[in-house]
Amino acid sequence: MAGKKWEKVTWGLLLLVLAVLVTLAWPGEQRAGEPKADLRAYLPALVGTTYHFAGSGMEFAAFSRRITFAGEGLLQLEDLSGTNLAMVVEHGPHELKAIYAEEEFYEERSLLDEAARRERELGREVELIWLQAPLKVGHSWSDENFTREIAAVNQVVEVPLGVFHDVVVVKSLSRAAPETVLYEYYAKNVGLIKREFLLDVGGEPYAVVSSLEGLGSPANRW
Repeated sequence: MAGKKWEKVTWGLLLLVLAVLVTLAWPGEQRAGEPKADLRAYLPALVGTTYHFAGSGMEFAAFSRRITFAGEGLLQLEDLSGTNLAMVVEHGPHELKAIYAEEEFYEERSLLDEAARRERELGREVELIWLQAPLKVGHSWSDENFTREIAAVNQVVEVPLGVFHDVVVVKSLSRAAPETVLYEYYAKNVGLIKREFLLDVGGEPYAVVSSLEGLGSPANRW
């Protein structure tokens, strides 16, 4: 009887240890309130998708963004406002980082190949980390221009196109202009939906805002 009793205790301890190990190793487990860490959902690599932003506060606050090319771990997007700015972005599950930028870009050409980028005269390497895991309020990081942090998660944000859920808000402070604050709003499975520059002009607060008003393919805006 003593042997059977000890056997039951041993099996109970073994099952408890296994349960703890499975809990620690299970990749889907997350703390409540933290969005999943795969950041690619906040900048979908859907080639041909065009984002149309309404603007207020300055002439070039309104702009269009188009996803033009995508490859293994990289995508290319182009922002059209006063000029056409092409950027190559490292598109990973834990970080979204622009690594190359070229203004006055008007070609239907992929810049994803590093060797091809080196041959171009107008472009330059950059390090702009737009989003970084973990998506937890207070998480901070720095790049060549900004100190950034996760200001909010799981937000509901309304823009001209509609109401979006699962929005992550990134607050960025410029090293060159510390009185300027930038807020960027990323909706899961959509991408950037809003951008706010808040600055002090003569002692008065001033805002330059870009808000998503249309989303679609280049030939089919809706």
